[in-house]
Amino acid sequence: MWKKQNRSKNVRLHFIINERAGNGKGAHVWRKIQNGLNLPYHAHLTKYKNHGREIANLISKEAENANERTLIIAIGGDGTIHEVVNGIGFARNVLVGAIKAGSGNDFSRGFMSFQSVQEIEEFIRKHKIDARFVDCGNIQWGNEKIRFVNNCGIGFDASVAYAANGSKVKQKLNKIGLGKLSYVYYVLEKLLTFECFEVMVEHNGQQKRYNNVWFITVSNQPYFGGGMKISPDSKPDDGLLELSIVSNLSRSKLALMFATVFFGRHTKLKEFSQLQNDRFTLYINQNLPCHTDGEILGYTKRNSKIEISVETKSVKLINKK
Repeated sequence: MWKKQNRSKNVRLHFIINERAGNGKGAHVWRKIQNGLNLPYHAHLTKYKNHGREIANLISKEAENANERTLIIAIGGDGTIHEVVNGIGFARNVLVGAIKAGSGNDFSRGFMSFQSVQEIEEFIRKHKIDARFVDCGNIQWGNEKIRFVNNCGIGFDASVAYAANGSKVKQKLNKIGLGKLSYVYYVLEKLLTFECFEVMVEHNGQQKRYNNVWFITVSNQPYFGGGMKISPDSKPDDGLLELSIVSNLSRSKLALMFATVFFGRHTKLKEFSQLQNDRFTLYINQNLPCHTDGEILGYTKRNSKIEISVETKSVKLINKK
C-alpha cells in the first residue's frame, strides 16, 4: 500500500486495484488515474484471489471505528467489485465506486461508475456526497454467506464462466479490447457438451420441479455475461430478486436464444421462465458449477439445498446524478 497525504472534505479515499484485470488493463487504467489525480488517497494492489475482500474488510473496520466517511473505488472487473462488496460488510460509513477495467464489466452497465479522474475529483469535492443504498443478493454456500451484486447462476452459465475465467482465448481477446466475446466463444463450445439437469424451486411456500434445465440465474440487476440482458426488469433497489430458468430447449434453439439475450427479447420464449421474490430455495441432486458475479464458488453436491435471498439496502454506492 502507498498513499498520498492530506485529506479532502473529510472523505478518506481508497483504491483497490486488480492490475491483472482485463489481461493487464487494470494496471493501465490505474497508471492513468494515478498520474492525473490531485487528491489524497490510499492505494492497495490485490495479489491473490479474495485479497480485495480482505483489504476492503480492513478499510471498513477502520472507517467504522473512526466514524470516518470513506470512499472505496475498485479498479478491475466484476470479480474485483464482487470481492469489495463482500469485504465491506454492513459498514455505513463506507461508499463504494468503481472504474471498469475488466472484460465483462456488467457492474458498470447496471450501476454508476467513474469514467475519469475529473469525475472522481468533482464527486469528492461536492459539498454533499451523492450516494444510494442498493440491494445485494446472498447465497448460502456451505457455512458461508456470499453476496452478489449482479447475479448468481447454476448450470450452463456457470460452466461457461468457469471455462472463460483465465482462459487463453479470453486473454487474447482482452488484448484487442474484445474480452467480453470470450463468453460468447465458450457458450458455443459448451453447447456441445453440457448436460441438462433437474431442479426443485421453492418460493412463497410453493414448490415446482423443472426438468431438462440448462441454467438458473438469480439477478439483482439486468446484465450478465458481458452485456447480456438476462433479466431486463431487475432493479437493485426494489427488495426483490428475479430467478430465471431456461429449460426444455434444444441445443440449436439455445444458441439462437443467446443471440437475442443482448436485447432482452428472449423473455418471450415459452422455454424461458422467471419468478420474482425476496428469497428462493433450490433443491439439486447433481454436481453442477455455481458462480456469483462470474466468480466460481464451486460445485453443488447431491441432495443440495441452496438458499438465496436479498439483502435490502445493504451497500452504499456512488450516485453521480
